[in-house]
Amino acid sequence: MVSNQDASLVYFEGGPVLFTTKKTTTPPTKTIPSKNEQSEQELIAEWGEENDWPEKARIEKESNPDLASALDWKARALYAGGIDFKIIDRQTEEPADRSNEDVRKMAFAIEKFIYRNRHYPLQAGVDFYDLFNVFPQMIITDNRQELTHIAAMEARNCRFKKRDSKGKISHVYIHPDWAEWNSTEKDEKLQKSAMVDPLTASPEDIKNDKRGALKFIYPLGYPTGKNYYQLPHWWSVKVSKWLDFASMIPEVKESILRNLALIRYHIQMPDYWMPERYKKWSNMTDKERKDATQKEFKIVNDILSKPENAGKSVFTVFKTQVASGKEYGGWKIEAVDDKMKDGALLADSSEATIKVFSGTSIDPSLHGLIPGKGGSNRSGSDKREALNIYISLIQSHEDILLDPFQFAAWYNGWTNENFKTTFHFRKPMLQTLNQVTPAQRATTPDTDAD
Repeated sequence: MVSNQDASLVYFEGGPVLFTTKKTTTPPTKTIPSKNEQSEQELIAEWGEENDWPEKARIEKESNPDLASALDWKARALYAGGIDFKIIDRQTEEPADRSNEDVRKMAFAIEKFIYRNRHYPLQAGVDFYDLFNVFPQMIITDNRQELTHIAAMEARNCRFKKRDSKGKISHVYIHPDWAEWNSTEKDEKLQKSAMVDPLTASPEDIKNDKRGALKFIYPLGYPTGKNYYQLPHWWSVKVSKWLDFASMIPEVKESILRNLALIRYHIQMPDYWMPERYKKWSNMTDKERKDATQKEFKIVNDILSKPENAGKSVFTVFKTQVASGKEYGGWKIEAVDDKMKDGALLADSSEATIKVFSGTSIDPSLHGLIPGKGGSNRSGSDKREALNIYISLIQSHEDILLDPFQFAAWYNGWTNENFKTTFHFRKPMLQTLNQVTPAQRATTPDTDAD
């Protein structure tokens, strides 16, 4: 129980008000390099003003459950059923005959290649949608005649070397923690990898370059007009302040729950009550008066707050003037308006969520959301059409991520003058029930098990 000095205000179990202040942070300052250090620090193209943009982007993503879910959904939707391939006979433009021994051996080699590099697609997809930059590392055999491995290096660890005087980027540097980099090539944790330009890379040139590296970076990115590193579209949700606004809503709701929602009743006692109830009131000390007043409030509070008193009535007697019959002001018990009962901030929360999905190009119906009052996006038709439209529009993303596999097809001879091998993701296309017969929809065996 808490009260002021004369007990004119009494509150039970907790403080009536919770004060919160806006969080402020001081942006990190960047140490200006000396002239001697300048040439060394120009070794890499920094990713962001502090060379830590990938970390900042991931922190922003992890702070918002809707954004984290949306970006994960996009990576999984692109991956869909995993990688598959087709071998086309150039003469007939039809799928190659697998009964042909050469085609059968080629298909087996491709299947082994896909299995060997099965971790690349999803890892690359996550980096692609988080950062719009992917850094596949290609590994070739010692005799340089076969490309065997493709691995997606952690994008946040990769940095381009500065362009040379001809505008060429020759290498990519990899470091597990750029904040700890000593700004020189002599850093023990710094790795240097050769890089090829996907637009000009030639399998024959790489095979014939006997002094060339046996592994190299084959960088990918979605074109957004940036110089070195591309900027993902979802970052607009951050720049527009919607991400910050969405983060504020849980804090405000928590404040409401901790404060206003805890105060259920405002109890008001008339000032004549205590002197008339306690005949020796005028002779009591301040402490005795305070204790007596708290006792009175406690009686009423117990009646209103204890679970066993739920549904009971409160009985009071009010005082009247004998001559006029008018009543004096008596005890008042007023219920405090519960700010949560009307769904405070639910509309704001919904709007912020819809902005997140809009910024990631996902139809809210795919997550069961209802954008706007009275609208409904929860029907099967809405979801089916939304998914089919989305899947039909991500071909450019698929082409980017599978470009290393298409390059491998040329490098390993699976695409040649006789055959064309192409890779793709198995994609779902939802249909209506009348397009699929009941027999095709069956999920149980035709015969009962014994």
